[in-house]
Amino acid sequence: MEIPDDSFTVNGDGSGARLRVNDLPIPDTFFFSNNVSVAAEIDLDVRWRATAAPVTRGFGNTVPPDDFGAFLGEFSDASARGTGGGRETGFSFTTGSLTASGFFAELGYERNGVFL
Repeated sequence: MEIPDDSFTVNGDGSGARLRVNDLPIPDTFFFSNNVSVAAEIDLDVRWRATAAPVTRGFGNTVPPDDFGAFLGEFSDASARGTGGGRETGFSFTTGSLTASGFFAELGYERNGVFL
């Protein structure tokens, strides 16, 4: 889904980011890869904070453009926290506090290659 330009921000030193959308229109499908859907809206507020120094990954243009390593980026392990909710006709939900604790979060910059 395309989000409004001001919905995703990164702080000045790149150690944190935030995604915040309100009333974002989105189709709600009932089965994966199904073309039957109803109109819905979601709200999200997610914040990432780097928890480690960035590590350089990828090989950039030193490899052929169809190589899996044909990207270049700096990535840090991160923590993530947020809340969310959604609604459609006759149904709505809100989340409690969401975290990436025990899972995976990453924050970084990359220059895309063919496969990314």
